[in-house]
Amino acid sequence: MKYFDFSDSEKIAMFDVISSKFYNSNFGSLSKSDFELLMFNFYIKKMIESNKNSDGTIDYNKCSDYKISKELGITQQRVRNLKIKNHLVNPIHFDWEKALATLTRNARLDKNTKKVMLNIPDPNLYLEIQNFIEESGAYIEKQLNGKILQIRVEYYVNLILNSEEESSRKEIIKKLKKDFSKTEEEKFFDEKNIGKTLIGFSADILSVISSISTIISPTNHIANAIIELIRSAKTREP
Repeated sequence: MKYFDFSDSEKIAMFDVISSKFYNSNFGSLSKSDFELLMFNFYIKKMIESNKNSDGTIDYNKCSDYKISKELGITQQRVRNLKIKNHLVNPIHFDWEKALATLTRNARLDKNTKKVMLNIPDPNLYLEIQNFIEESGAYIEKQLNGKILQIRVEYYVNLILNSEEESSRKEIIKKLKKDFSKTEEEKFFDEKNIGKTLIGFSADILSVISSISTIISPTNHIANAIIELIRSAKTREP
């Protein structure tokens, strides 16, 4: 994306914002780092608006750190730092659940460790997913490559529940508790951390999801993505 990709009206609006930082008895008060962040905000907002998929999610291939670094002439690490800082100061709304579902379709499921490994190209998306998983009492496994997210497949049930309406969420939990009511482990069922419970029960995740599939909303993108991933992994089994 180049400067001439901005429309004339956008350029006028950008200058109005910049001039407000200088011509209101505040000339020179804006620091170099804040000015750079302001210019990056103009840039990243335009890039995101211009590169969205049909479902409204961001096309991260077209907004990659590498492409931005080449265009701006800065390192990829600096791009990632600017993305994080800009999101704190100038939040840009995005649907992290839809984005995760899209990326899950290209993930890898290790049938032995039962871990899902996927590439998360945007640092803010990574942080949103990490925050939700940790708030659910679960955890991700840190990798040397900061873009790689690795989590147990069972924790996807937590993500599925989060994408459901309250009524269906309660119905799903009720169904899961009923499925385990015939086992001695029923008393250890923790409905606040379904993923951890399923790990403790050594549950077959495909069977679990199949059991609740009639309750899950057909528009639950994360559910559809993980079901597709699990089935794909099953078909590759010898």
